[in-house]
Amino acid sequence: MPAAEKAGFLVAYSDLWQTRLSPGIALIRGLEEALEPKTLTQKAWTKLQEPVKKVRAKGDLGGIRGELEVELADPKKESSDMALRIEELIGKLVAKKPLLLLVDEAQELARTRENELIATALRTALAKHRDKMRVVFTGSSRSQLSHVFSNTDAPLYTVGGAVQDFPLLGRELIEFVVGKFFSSTQRSLDPDELWKAFLGFHQQPEPLLEAVVAMMMDPSISLAKACALERANQDRDENHESTWASLDDLQRHLVELFADKPTAKPFSTEVRKRLAKAMGLNAIESVTIQYALRRLAEKTIVTKSARNLYIFESDAFERWVKTMAAVSTAKNLTRKR
Repeated sequence: MPAAEKAGFLVAYSDLWQTRLSPGIALIRGLEEALEPKTLTQKAWTKLQEPVKKVRAKGDLGGIRGELEVELADPKKESSDMALRIEELIGKLVAKKPLLLLVDEAQELARTRENELIATALRTALAKHRDKMRVVFTGSSRSQLSHVFSNTDAPLYTVGGAVQDFPLLGRELIEFVVGKFFSSTQRSLDPDELWKAFLGFHQQPEPLLEAVVAMMMDPSISLAKACALERANQDRDENHESTWASLDDLQRHLVELFADKPTAKPFSTEVRKRLAKAMGLNAIESVTIQYALRRLAEKTIVTKSARNLYIFESDAFERWVKTMAAVSTAKNLTRKR
């Protein structure tokens, strides 16, 4: 955002999870703030006058904590009104300066037909102001983002490029953490060991930082123990056993297949024979595998990347599958007996 502003852009930011029942509200709020910046008190939650079926908002307004509930009428009509408001605001913004619109959790644009009206408004605005407007869409689910951009019937199919992963942080994060740890505790962390731990978390910063904070709070905890505790916390918080239990037999075998070999070709004759044998069947049709893969993508468990790899949406669940899935299945079979 600072780089874009320095380059002469107006910048508008919207988090579509801010009001998940109506992404249109979040977009309108972000565009209005870019047009006429207001303080938190001045906002007074008035943007919730924009319609959704029912929204409840809590906040501190001028020192007084309050709660506001808004009930709305026909969601299709209201979504259409919001779409027109979005186009109007974008027109006003690009008349001032080039606009950079940042849309976070953009997968919400494909969640309902009403939300797709909002996506259509964005597509119209992009086509109309292509020389004065840029948009960056981000989201937390690769497979769900594909429903917005990559599928031929997606609401923003002609707008978005290929879904790309965020670049991974590298050794610079390790050096930063080592320095902060020493300045806070006067104790040293081995950067090479910390780097190995970071790789073990698939270069996701949050679990590594949680492990380091645990070491700061308790000097007796080693890095290995802190990382083990964080993995256990991840497994518990994400409830991997429940996710595993929700899968049918074929889906589980596919998940285990991709955990072992992301490049596996599930429609090949060899793999279909192996899956059929593992399940005690004579054969498995390709259409059956296709349905199972679609269900795994809908559940945001495994999806196919642009590089033809079957990747897990959750690195923690992938690790759990590799280490604990067989134990969980055996435990459930014992219970049934």
